[in-house]
Amino acid sequence: MYLTPEQEAMLKGEYGWSTAKAMEIIVKVGESLGAENLVKIVHAHISGVSFSNIGEHGTRFIRDFYEKGGRARVYTTINPGCVDYSGLQSIIDNSLINAQKDIDNALVKMGFNPVFTCIPYWYRPPSPGEHLAWGESSAVIFANTFYGGYTNREGGPIALAAAITGYTYNAGLHLSENRRATVLVTTAPDIDRQVIGAVGLWIGDNIREITVIPFAKHLTFPELKILLASMAASGSHAMSVVPGLTPRGTYIEEIEEKIVVEKNNIDKYIGDEYPRGSLVLGYVGCPHTTLMELMEVARLLERYGSPRKGRLLLTIPVEYTERYRLLINRLKSKGVEIAAGTCPVVSRLRRKYDVVVTNSGKAAFYLRKIHGLKVRITGLREVIESVYA
Repeated sequence: MYLTPEQEAMLKGEYGWSTAKAMEIIVKVGESLGAENLVKIVHAHISGVSFSNIGEHGTRFIRDFYEKGGRARVYTTINPGCVDYSGLQSIIDNSLINAQKDIDNALVKMGFNPVFTCIPYWYRPPSPGEHLAWGESSAVIFANTFYGGYTNREGGPIALAAAITGYTYNAGLHLSENRRATVLVTTAPDIDRQVIGAVGLWIGDNIREITVIPFAKHLTFPELKILLASMAASGSHAMSVVPGLTPRGTYIEEIEEKIVVEKNNIDKYIGDEYPRGSLVLGYVGCPHTTLMELMEVARLLERYGSPRKGRLLLTIPVEYTERYRLLINRLKSKGVEIAAGTCPVVSRLRRKYDVVVTNSGKAAFYLRKIHGLKVRITGLREVIESVYA
């Protein structure tokens, strides 16, 4: 691999141990993937930071980089951890707060922005053709598909190393020739867009190539976010192409196969009906809710009083608690539980629910796989009705 004089100096330790170790990680991964050189990035997003996922060994890995001088060389954001710092809910278990703070403090002291969200594009939307090093699969696929950013689907250590060096390996989706969409996917007319998360799970589970998804141009921003996140959760997808939306010049379209998603394909991803009298956790916010979604939830709740069949949980970026305080208070007055900077996927719940009802395919995938929960995918209105009606 060709390295510039600056990159060689980093690798040799002239910028300190942390920078040398970070550069070593990037070079070794790049060489294994056939990268000929490195590419400069403008934004790193660090995932794999929840103590409930990485434990003491992962914490030590992060702290080593901080204690030995690692500092951010580019704009860097942080994914959610396993605790809620807002105090606005009683559903997420905060028993690991001290362990999570140990991780978060090291990241923040390295100069990383404590947004604690899986939608870093809310803070800094990528520009077409910009090189990024993002962890968090739902953010990666959204960056490549919606914004035309150039990022691979990085693990936490690679994103951390890229943040410290300012570089990543020039391979995969950083190369235009690898951004080739070959499978055209359409949906049958009888598929309801309210279960778009289940459609995404089917695509991720059954298709490996980069897809063209023309039906997605009719989705709202939140629906597109849910579709892409679901594709990334159940499969290895890191980008798709939405004609008229994905920026021109950031992909190559060469259709070799056409696939139609039928209604019977997605039934198992939607999940089974649940009996009346079930204790329900309604969940919205995977990926984290946008302002548009918060406002829609508030509107839908206007006709209801207090929860009747369980609880409704929303998960949001930390900054929302202050920026949208009046809206948050309005939701709280309706009995909504709100967690900031975390989500059930990377944390623990205080109790077991009979069923989780959500509009998120990503949440359904991980809550079933990691937590063994029964999950039903439906539309936003139905999520609220499952708890309040």
